Amino acid sequence: MGSCEGKVVWITGAGSGIGRGCAVRLAHEGADVCVSDVDLEGARETAELVRAEGRKAEVVACNVASHEQVQAAADQCAEALGGLDLVVANAGIGRGGSVLEMSAKDWQDQVDINLTGVFFTVQAAAQRMVRAGSGGRIVCISSLAAENCGAMLWGYSATKAGVRIMVRGWGQELGPHGITVNAVGPGIIDTPLAAGLAGEEGGAIRESVEARLPARRVGTPADVAGVVSFLCGPDGSYVTGDYLIVDGGLRDAGTPGMPSNPDDPRMAELGRAMVAGEQRRVKLQKLIDN
Repeated sequence: MGSCEGKVVWITGAGSGIGRGCAVRLAHEGADVCVSDVDLEGARETAELVRAEGRKAEVVACNVASHEQVQAAADQCAEALGGLDLVVANAGIGRGGSVLEMSAKDWQDQVDINLTGVFFTVQAAAQRMVRAGSGGRIVCISSLAAENCGAMLWGYSATKAGVRIMVRGWGQELGPHGITVNAVGPGIIDTPLAAGLAGEEGGAIRESVEARLPARRVGTPADVAGVVSFLCGPDGSYVTGDYLIVDGGLRDAGTPGMPSNPDDPRMAELGRAMVAGEQRRVKLQKLIDN
């Protein structure tokens, strides 16, 4: 029997990356999964992976920046799967840019999704958990960027630091209702969002990153999902209001400079990552705006 046997989990941003990894792991641990994302194609693929684990999956279209959509998603999850026991507030975007040039929209989209969207998700879940009276577990995906910052990334860092601090207050408020609330801070994880940081398997960026990491490898969604599973399971019952880093030791390994020499083999790889990232951004931006 898995640690989440018979539970229902709602995961936002579950159409790819860390959200998908959490969906598969928690399904393996016995949970039925509400797969929520603006990208329905990706969400449906995740749902099939959940069903392959022998669990039920419900796909819900949801932009977490919309209070109405989040409330409707929570209702659909509970109605379709018979309750709401666990929540992983994972949906997020990255919008880099200089303070001199970042557009108001890029700033606002990050705040709306990474910060307000987490608040909407936790509020909707907690309201239903409190009414049900049976407690629950909430895990919010923050980032190592919540405590590390640099040029061009300060906006993302600000939103993730906000998540890190909010869970401390939520843990205080919801503890008396039997609900734990925690944050997880991933480092460099091999996901579409972090492609430029993680690099390609066997590539120059990956080699450079892994040489610096004490763990000697880039993280995977499964690494983050394992910690989420712990927080959602019985062994995590005495952990709340906390922030757990999953970074392979990156925090203390220093920050490398970006390649600038055109002959550096990392430059070509970085260029490919930027092209793929822009294509992904354009696709998701249309879904977000609609």
